[in-house]
Amino acid sequence: MVMNGLLLILLSLLLSVNGSKAVVDELQVDLEAEGIVLPACFNQSYYHRFGWSSYANYTASKREIILEADWWDSSLASTYVFAYVLKEILGYKLNFKVYGGGKISGERLNHGTADIVLELWQSDATTWYSKFVQIENTVVSYGSVGYSGRVGLYFPSYLLESHPQLDTLDYWRSLTHRESQTLFPRFGTAGLDLEYVGCTDDPLECVNSSYLPKWYTNETRDDFFEIWHNDLSYTPYYFNRLIDGLGLNASIRFLGDQSYTAMQAAYDNRQPFLYYNWRPSVIVAGHNFTRVLFPDDSKGHFARFQKDPKQNPVDVDLPVEVLFKAGSSKWAREFPELGYFLAKFGLTDETINNMLGVIGKVPSPNFDDSIYTTSACQWLHENEDVWETWIPDPPKQYDVCPRGTGRYLSDTIWVCLTCPPGTFNLNETTTKECDICLYNTICPGADHLNVVASYWIPEIHANASGDYELDVHSCPYKNQCCPKGNCSSDAICKDGFSGILCYECSNPDLYVWNGECISCNGFGVSFYLALITPFLITAALLCTPTYHAAELEQLFFYFQVVNLIFEEDVGKVIKWNEINKLLALFSLNIDELAIHCPVPLRGIDKQLYRFKLPLLILFSFLFYYCFLKAFPRLRQYLPKYMSKQNLEVLFVKTFTIVLSFVLMPLIEAALALLNCDLVHGVRVLYYVPTVECFSADHIGPAVFAGIVLLVVLVLYPLGLLILLAYLWKCKRIVANPRHSTGATPNEKNTMDRVYQAFYVAYRPQFFYMESVLIWERAAIVMVFTFLNHQEESVASLAFLAMFAVFCFTRIYIQPFKKHLQVYLNREIGIGFLVLLAFRQYAKHEPEGVAIRPFVILFMLFPVVCHTARWIQESALGLKTARYSTSTPAGEESSQLGTESRAGDERIKYTPVVDSKKVDVRTLRAGCQTESQ
Repeated sequence: MVMNGLLLILLSLLLSVNGSKAVVDELQVDLEAEGIVLPACFNQSYYHRFGWSSYANYTASKREIILEADWWDSSLASTYVFAYVLKEILGYKLNFKVYGGGKISGERLNHGTADIVLELWQSDATTWYSKFVQIENTVVSYGSVGYSGRVGLYFPSYLLESHPQLDTLDYWRSLTHRESQTLFPRFGTAGLDLEYVGCTDDPLECVNSSYLPKWYTNETRDDFFEIWHNDLSYTPYYFNRLIDGLGLNASIRFLGDQSYTAMQAAYDNRQPFLYYNWRPSVIVAGHNFTRVLFPDDSKGHFARFQKDPKQNPVDVDLPVEVLFKAGSSKWAREFPELGYFLAKFGLTDETINNMLGVIGKVPSPNFDDSIYTTSACQWLHENEDVWETWIPDPPKQYDVCPRGTGRYLSDTIWVCLTCPPGTFNLNETTTKECDICLYNTICPGADHLNVVASYWIPEIHANASGDYELDVHSCPYKNQCCPKGNCSSDAICKDGFSGILCYECSNPDLYVWNGECISCNGFGVSFYLALITPFLITAALLCTPTYHAAELEQLFFYFQVVNLIFEEDVGKVIKWNEINKLLALFSLNIDELAIHCPVPLRGIDKQLYRFKLPLLILFSFLFYYCFLKAFPRLRQYLPKYMSKQNLEVLFVKTFTIVLSFVLMPLIEAALALLNCDLVHGVRVLYYVPTVECFSADHIGPAVFAGIVLLVVLVLYPLGLLILLAYLWKCKRIVANPRHSTGATPNEKNTMDRVYQAFYVAYRPQFFYMESVLIWERAAIVMVFTFLNHQEESVASLAFLAMFAVFCFTRIYIQPFKKHLQVYLNREIGIGFLVLLAFRQYAKHEPEGVAIRPFVILFMLFPVVCHTARWIQESALGLKTARYSTSTPAGEESSQLGTESRAGDERIKYTPVVDSKKVDVRTLRAGCQTESQ
């Protein structure tokens, strides 16, 4: 067994290593070259001038720095400039790599296969920026590279000179006018001998090297002008959908790399054409081009297009992109002395265009063409006053370092280096290296530390001294803390909120209800609705047919746990906040349900107010029972299936449903009064951080919460378990009440039929499940209550383990009798696991649009499946009833529950009582006494 375990461990390690290698290999698929050698640019005098030559041993001891450039002009040009300074001025070793595209540059930075990327486009970074930079802190953004980028359609400016009457040719509406349209080549007249091999034959994208809108016909061919495009992967779908959105009589011709030749030939001959390109690029810098302007995006139309680029038309221009630079957090930790250099590095739009203009009119087919290094070196020699400001000061010996810096050993001396992005130092003086960014925080560098959405830190003071430790806390009320993310310590709370964990209203005259600070003038509408609603809910539960009781209990439980999984804000995930109200009703969350201020309460009194709805439901249950007991004649006005039942039997059945409905809200409200957290070195009540735990203000409510938990988690379930165990021992558990013959001792006793409510839904051997389910639900609430504000990794593992066990027991251990409940039980377990996975995904991918329909689907999955099966069973039961003997009048009403005949035929259970004669005298004395 030990050997097998070791083999399994070795196998899992091997698989993980192979998996990591596969990921790294996948990130290198578009690698064009590495280890590119830079020809010399500076002489040795530059190396000595800035003082870094004294640290040659230090820089030589460091590993190679991996620079990534993408195979387009501006990326190569800016990276060569950076590489020359890094290598020949600062003396570091480097490995220059060129890749085919920039869409997975973030993944390479995340895995450490690249250290620095100088030009990143926001449109390429949308898939990874939030995850790697803001949440996981594996990639560090060093800000703008200085110049911007923009994709567009260009035409040669000489057309404006040769056609002065078309002075609006640079505006898109001119493309809808016949005179302007006929100026450009007709569809199919350009590049007919060129075939683009990347076509997908998808009419929405590209067929026979072209895209044509759906209103194109062969008869209208001459009405369509042609746009020359490079490649499908460049700004995919945008110009296709732009033609659709603006209704342009235009086509797109994809020419691949041959587009440069076709464009240059037309330009040299001063012919008209419309050409796809971008700035900065050699094409735009080397030609006199004019860009066509399309409507500005003032209503978010471009964001709508991005949700489904293949299908959604667009009618607005592409945005200007601020290009940025980034490094891996691994590099930032290993080379903190270079953080200043990378942060300061920047080239203006004019600079990059001048450099690209030197290169030529079309891109070089070779990325290592000397024209790129020559252009970079020429600019460096001509603009020394610009780049010398990028150079960090050489290290000096320091015993202590100031705030925002860290103390590092550089060769043989201790130096102070500005904390690079991904690290911080808040102490006024320090003798240590910069601290690694804390979990759920964002560190731009130096002494700046911000938090992600829904987290809180105390305000950072400027005179912190010693080893200042910062508390990072998950907020109990998520939307009140840093709602948009990336908040500094002095601007964390949502507008109108302040205090510890953003708990209080800034205005002391206002009260917090439903996440808003509102005024309270006595009792509001919500207060009276909260008085009436429990009576209506209890009346509805009282009218629930017996054979649906267990199913209803399961569905109550399901939606209450779903609300816990998504931290009472599933609406944020699916972008439909109204659903929070519905789940709040299942969870009896009176705060979320409040329409207006129900009552002027705050602090611990407001927490006690959470007991109102569950306790009122229990009170209304007792009220209905006493009322019908006092006025028995009123029972004749009840539905027939209720009026014929024994009153005690009816109400005990209802009690099991009512208790299942209020159980989790009661436990949650009680635990909220006992849940403490350490803030500023003081243990405070997590949901009321203005109250110190077990202080004079807290001790009374804490005792009340303890009594509630004692009753619902110990006295009631334990007493019920003892009672049912006694009935089992006395063989008074009836396996199939509806078909029983009365042979079981005391079966016709009213109290025995009352007890049936606690076990009738379960198979006989699982008679104890009612108590077990109470403890199961309590465990779920406890885990979520006490772990939701702990470290995310710990909480996630605990949730996963809990629901894995939960799902396993629901699939393989089936306590329920009816097969409808069996299936529902399984689907609930699976639903919990899937929704937990979606919760984790939504936390790390805040704009994870793709999961929204799946969250809705799996939220409704058990309900829809159960409803479909119930309809099928009902139809089958009605069909069977036509050919079956009718049940004698009163028999069904005399029993606690009924099942469809179809259901009974599908699943049969053996009664607990043996078919042989039972000698009552052999029962124990206690059982004999009870039978008499």
